Amino acid sequence: MSGKKIGIMGGTFNPIHNGHLLIAENARWQFGLDQICFLPAGIPPHKQNLMVLDGHSRCEMVQLAIEDNPDFYLSDYEVQRTEPSYTYLTLEYLKQKYPEDTLYFIMGADSLRDFATWRNPKRISELCHILVAVRDTLEEESLTTLAKELKQQLGTRIGIINTPNVAFASHEIRMRVNHGQSIRYMVPEKVRAYIYEHQFYTMPEDTEI
Repeated sequence: MSGKKIGIMGGTFNPIHNGHLLIAENARWQFGLDQICFLPAGIPPHKQNLMVLDGHSRCEMVQLAIEDNPDFYLSDYEVQRTEPSYTYLTLEYLKQKYPEDTLYFIMGADSLRDFATWRNPKRISELCHILVAVRDTLEEESLTTLAKELKQQLGTRIGIINTPNVAFASHEIRMRVNHGQSIRYMVPEKVRAYIYEHQFYTMPEDTEI
């Protein structure tokens, strides 16, 4: 993988859905990335109180979702760790493993707004470019201003991914499964079948999902 441009698509993926795939593909195409690494979080520091499926199951769903795309691949690095997953530590590991590659960390707009509060944002800025998915013109304008501020404060290199607006998230999928509603076309068909086969996200009404 020497000298490649590698996109890092991190996230809990609880579960992975078509919006994640659309963002990853748009990032790959728009910025000329050679590959996209899907990196499910192990123990997300900001989500330890939520009902998150085990790492193996989330990795299985990611693999099912990306198996037909030769430019996408899965890394289980974070789910194998016993400590909480911090982005800067993962990026340090990847940079040591692939020193000739250029890393591009892909995130959503909400994550960029919180970026300055992440653990060691300056180190993250040193290790990678950041690509941010935007949904509309107004959001792009506000993020462009924020990107300039982060560039000045932390040296953060930020690119804007223009992608169609996908108005659903993993928590909505979990809620729909829990209430017996359809998730067809929200997730890849193999992921949908896997969720129902293992009866994931089905729990008492008062359980936080």
